Amino acid sequence: MIPMPTVRMDCWTDYVCPFCYLQMDILDRFIEESRVPIEREWHAFELRPDPIPLIEPDGEYITGIWLNAVYPLAAERNVKMKMPPVAPRSRLAFEMAFFSRTAGRFDIVHRALFKAFFEDGRDIGSVDVLLEIARECGVDRTKLASSLAQQQCKTAIENDEAMAGRLGVTGLPFVMLSRTSEGTRTGTPVVVRGVAPLEHMTAALDRLLADAPAADVQTRSTRRTRP
Repeated sequence: MIPMPTVRMDCWTDYVCPFCYLQMDILDRFIEESRVPIEREWHAFELRPDPIPLIEPDGEYITGIWLNAVYPLAAERNVKMKMPPVAPRSRLAFEMAFFSRTAGRFDIVHRALFKAFFEDGRDIGSVDVLLEIARECGVDRTKLASSLAQQQCKTAIENDEAMAGRLGVTGLPFVMLSRTSEGTRTGTPVVVRGVAPLEHMTAALDRLLADAPAADVQTRSTRRTRP
């Protein structure tokens, strides 16, 4: 009997990227409806790391993106979200998310950070806000505060971003599907860029399992560029 292949799904995301939030439900459905086991791993990718200037939260640039792309897609996918009143850096949010892995709370924190920013308009660049989210998610606030102050997860975040650089990640969301054997990637991975519909994700999986040549599916995404 031929063993069922296992697929690894590496996802690069940023908590201030609306398209990443819009893609989350699609990725959840993709895993739930897949005919093969899929192991998902989230990775950090800061669209505006220091010292890239932050955008104006109500400026013409970001307002245009929301009116022309984010809100229409959110309505199409029935996702509740609104343009945040702040435009923070996401490094501290990543520090919190990575720390939460040690407490087995990554998934709940990961989703709570997106909701806090895109539904509630909270400043996820603020330590006080992150500590309050931690309380809501059952994460030890004292230990988190210490981790944030000491940047204990800095290396892990930088390793993720270095890997993204090697893979040529310039926009989000970015998903790489790989076949694995005993935890090791085998064959040629398939990349899906942007807010791909479920059908694109399924087609990418079909190509991967057929061991087809490398594929790179491009859809709408947020890119790491200066305004």
